[in-house]
Amino acid sequence: MERIALKVQRRRYAREAMDELAVYQLLRDTGELCPDIIRLREAFIYDGHICLAFDRHGNSLCEALERGAIRPARVRRAGRQILNALDHLHRAGYTHTDIKPDNILYLPRSGDARLADLGDAERRLEQGTIYGTREYTPPEMILGAPLTPAIDIWSFGCTVFEMLTDRLLFDPRAAAAKKYREFSSSGKPLPLSASALEDNAEEEAEQLDRGTIVAEKYRLEQALGRGRFGTVWTAVQLSDASLDRSREILGGGARDIIPPRKTRTPREHEDRRWRHKKGADDLVDLALNYEQVILTNALCGAFPQTMIESARFRASYFDKDGVLRFQPTVARASLRDRLRRSSILRRNALERATDFLKHCLTIDPAKRFTPAAALAHPWMAGA
Repeated sequence: MERIALKVQRRRYAREAMDELAVYQLLRDTGELCPDIIRLREAFIYDGHICLAFDRHGNSLCEALERGAIRPARVRRAGRQILNALDHLHRAGYTHTDIKPDNILYLPRSGDARLADLGDAERRLEQGTIYGTREYTPPEMILGAPLTPAIDIWSFGCTVFEMLTDRLLFDPRAAAAKKYREFSSSGKPLPLSASALEDNAEEEAEQLDRGTIVAEKYRLEQALGRGRFGTVWTAVQLSDASLDRSREILGGGARDIIPPRKTRTPREHEDRRWRHKKGADDLVDLALNYEQVILTNALCGAFPQTMIESARFRASYFDKDGVLRFQPTVARASLRDRLRRSSILRRNALERATDFLKHCLTIDPAKRFTPAAALAHPWMAGA
C-alpha cells in the first residue's frame, strides 16, 4: 500500500488552500512543473475541508536539523534542488515568500530535497506587506521597501547557513531577551488574545483522528506536521479511484465551504491602520523587527540610503539622517567567523561557502544572487 502526504486544510482557511491549488494549476497549465517541487496528486473536499494529496518525500528539514548540522556535500545537493525549484517558480512569475526549513522536505538517506508549501506564493508582491517568517525575512521587507523575487534568495541564504551550522543566522528573540524582560526566560509568557484563544479552540475541534478513512481512499496514519492553516498526515492509499476536483474547486465548486469575511470592528480598523503605519502587528512585533534590523546591520553592513528613502516604515527604525533610532550598539559580526565556529567547513571550502552566502545575503536586493547565478557559483556547483 502506497503512502502519501495528505494536507487537510482547516475550514476557515479554505481560501488559502485554493491559493495553493491555483499555483499548482498554473504551473501545470504553463508546463513549468518541476521535479524539485513536491508533486500535487489531487485535490478534493471532505467534510468541509479542502484536502491536497501530495507525494510523500520524507519529513521537513527541521526534523533532520534536530539531529544536528548537515554535511556540506548534502547541503549543496539539497541547495541545488531548492534553487532549481525557485528558478522554475520565478520564471513562472511566482515568488515563494516563505523559504525556511519547515517548507523543505528532506530525505536524510539520499540528501534529496523538495520545495513544499506553495500556499503563500505570490505573483504580485505588495510593498509594505510582510510575508514569510521573521528569522528568514529580508531587510527590504522589514523596512517596507519595494519587493522583488530576490526575497526568496535571502531566505534561502539563511536556510543554508542553518543547514551548515544547526543555528539560526538571525535570532531577534534571543537578542531581545537580553534587553526586555518580556522575552526572557524569567518573564511570564505573553498572554494570548481572545481571538487567538477562540481560533485555537476551533482548530482543536476540527482535527481528524488517526485511522480516519478520508473519502474512502486514504487512511490517516500519522500526523507529520500541524500548522495554523491545516494538518499534514501520512496517509495510506486504499484505492486508485481519482478524487481530483482541482478545476471544479477553483471554478467555484468550493463556494459553499468558504467562510464569509468577517466585518472588522472599530478596534480592528484602528489596529490595521497602526500596522500599515508601523509595519508590525504590535509593539512586541515592532521590537523584534528592530532587533532584526540591528542584527542585519551587524552582519551584512549598512543599509543603502536609497533603500531607506524608499521604505514605508523607515521612521520606525531610522532617524531623518538615516541613522538607526535610539543609537544602538552594533557589534560587527563576521559571517566567515560564524561559519568557522559552527560548521566543519575549513580552508577553501570555508572561503567559497562564505562568498556564496554573502551573495545571497546582500542587503541590496538588486545585487543579490538570482537562482541561476546561485546554481553557477563554484561552492554550490561543488567545483
